[in-house]
Amino acid sequence: MDVPSRTIPAPARAAAPPQRPRGGTLFSGLLTAAFAGLFVSGLFLWLWPGAEPVILAHVIAGLAASVALVPWLWRHVPRAICHAQRPGFAAGSWALLAVWVLLLLSGVAMALPMLVWLAGPVWFPAREVTEALSLVHFWASWVAMAGLLLHLALRHWRIPARSTGAQA
Repeated sequence: MDVPSRTIPAPARAAAPPQRPRGGTLFSGLLTAAFAGLFVSGLFLWLWPGAEPVILAHVIAGLAASVALVPWLWRHVPRAICHAQRPGFAAGSWALLAVWVLLLLSGVAMALPMLVWLAGPVWFPAREVTEALSLVHFWASWVAMAGLLLHLALRHWRIPARSTGAQA
């Protein structure tokens, strides 16, 4: 005699929320590539400071990347850093943001005499000012690149949801 088999329905599962792609957006990838290129061209300029075409390309690309970065950060910081689940990640991200501000401001300040010269007048700050800005820009770029790599490596970690203890 055949015993009819009863199928027990599987427990209903809540639909998982859609996950953002792990790699980020195309725009953030392009920004990362731009800043990596700027880092390499900056190292080239450090080794060969008289390379005028590289200086011009570095300044133009740096200004363009800065103009693209500021509005992106304006949207990214409240959404990501302010809602980070790990206090250490949030603190490191704020410190990294401060380094990037130093990097961008020192770069713009060093490009300012060139921009003024293109407008007509010749003006250069004192040598000590230029050297201090160059020192800040150089070391901030190393910290920014290391921090950016660390930030990108850690940004998708999540704290696992706590178990409610209801186990079958």
